[in-house]
Amino acid sequence: MSDNKLSIRFANTSDLQPIFKLMDDLGYPGLSQAPFAETYARVLSHPAMRVIVTEDETGAIVGMACITIRPQLRLTSDLVTIDEVVVAATARGRGIGRALLDHVKAIAVDVSAGRLELETNRARESYRREFYVKNGFAEANSAVMRIDYDVR
Repeated sequence: MSDNKLSIRFANTSDLQPIFKLMDDLGYPGLSQAPFAETYARVLSHPAMRVIVTEDETGAIVGMACITIRPQLRLTSDLVTIDEVVVAATARGRGIGRALLDHVKAIAVDVSAGRLELETNRARESYRREFYVKNGFAEANSAVMRIDYDVR
């Protein structure tokens, strides 16, 4: 069911607390507030990054997407990556996630991106119910390789 009273906008510094709370719903409970606040400020000021929020009819932030837009040589165009996307657990099933993805798709078209991609975990409920496939994404035959550094 879609909620016609949603508004989508770019995030600002005053959105820190609601976005911090959404990280729990994304599956990252226990993040430390101070490092998160510092990183959030860096993301907002980074020229390649955008944070988008969805507000419900009361003005509460019920969804968020963070994207990166960067040139990629092999595409010979920009790549838009969805770094995080989350809808508050209490607001799911109202079309908020779809609206966020549609907004990001429009940004990708606007910047003439050659590709829009995201990484997700196959154990996530959104993956299991094929949320991304239903919204036009196709699973790539690739592997994510990582080295994690403890910077704290």
